[in-house]
Amino acid sequence: MSPARVEAAVAAASAVRFTLPNGLTLVLRENHANPTVALHGVVKAGALFDPPGKSGLATFTGSMLDQGTRTRTAFEQASAVESLGATLRFEGGSETVSFHGTMLSEDLEAVLAVLADALREPVFPPDEIEKIRGELWNEYRIAENSTSSVAARRANALLFPEGHAYHRHAGGDEEGLRSVSREDLVAHHRAHYGADATVVVLVGDVTPARAREIAERVFGAWTKRPRAIPFEVPPAPTLARSRRLVVPRPGKSQADVVYAIHGVARNAPDYDAVMMMNYVLGGGSLSSRLMDSIRDRQGLVYGVYSGLMAGIGAGPLQIRAGTNPANAARCAEAVLGEVSRLHDEGPTDEEMEAAKGYLTGVFPVRLETNAGVAGQLLSAEIYGLGLDYIERYPSIVSSVTTSQAREAARTYLDPERYVLVFAGPLEPGSMGDVEHGA
Repeated sequence: MSPARVEAAVAAASAVRFTLPNGLTLVLRENHANPTVALHGVVKAGALFDPPGKSGLATFTGSMLDQGTRTRTAFEQASAVESLGATLRFEGGSETVSFHGTMLSEDLEAVLAVLADALREPVFPPDEIEKIRGELWNEYRIAENSTSSVAARRANALLFPEGHAYHRHAGGDEEGLRSVSREDLVAHHRAHYGADATVVVLVGDVTPARAREIAERVFGAWTKRPRAIPFEVPPAPTLARSRRLVVPRPGKSQADVVYAIHGVARNAPDYDAVMMMNYVLGGGSLSSRLMDSIRDRQGLVYGVYSGLMAGIGAGPLQIRAGTNPANAARCAEAVLGEVSRLHDEGPTDEEMEAAKGYLTGVFPVRLETNAGVAGQLLSAEIYGLGLDYIERYPSIVSSVTTSQAREAARTYLDPERYVLVFAGPLEPGSMGDVEHGA
């Protein structure tokens, strides 16, 4: 895509921001191309606030928001939205509980009223609690039957200590989900849900004046939390040594290998350099070093990629590979070899130019829908990137130098401190000196 088209695509993405008297943040971007509005938002009440022994509590609470309020049953909540042809969904995460939806612009107030009611007045009906508990249990069991999910989750559990926000999956585990009571749900909601912990982003056929007027009407009576709770994730301690773990899953036809190290927070000064370094390593999918070396030339994997999970804290950088169990050990050594090579040499100028071309080219595609723009604006608000982040993105990517990406590789790709997890039909002894897990 030409620079002119990139500039034209992002120029329309200007936004405005309001803070209501009760602390709720409203971000808006107008787009009158069609009579619809996309809604994205969060409550800063995610799994990082799960107490010991209650893994999954925040996600459980978020899953109950559309299961009945003081004024609507679960059926009435759903009907109030679906009768308009609109959508409204909630989802728990490690840092926030998110919500998103779409609607005709004429129905904006009606949908936001359902949202405000769900956020403010959930009643946690006992029968619905058990239904949601069953659904979350099933999700956990399905994940535990997947070698890729098992390897990724165990890698985080080794990389981050017990009690850290990123140690456990936000969806919880069977023990934690079983222990959550209605009283726990009510207490979590009372402590962590409030106007001052909420961000609402609207993109579409609505003016700032109308959006603010509606927001003040439907959210204005919502109060702040009983006390402000810092929205932060402390740094994890540096690994003392590398750790390897084998999680046997007999009967599986595939083994999954996950390499993990500490990454960066989304608002870290060197995030963009780390992001570009990761793109060259494995984030570029078919054009990455990992795919070129381990799949295309060595034929050791079905697929391999690296992902940088940057949040309000420094999340993990994970490399995930699916392979024939007979090739698991060779696959792991090949991954370590590519990591070591990038650590020592860094990306080339040619690799950096290719990465910049792709990232600046694909970005406008993400802005072609109201929902895509809303997601970008929400991230910019949560991580303090600025309302003009969309406009600045091409220049941010273009300004990352090869030397900065090389420094990121030297800093973060520590060849002596990493976590390596194998999951599949494997015996611990076949992977060398490793730990044995379940």
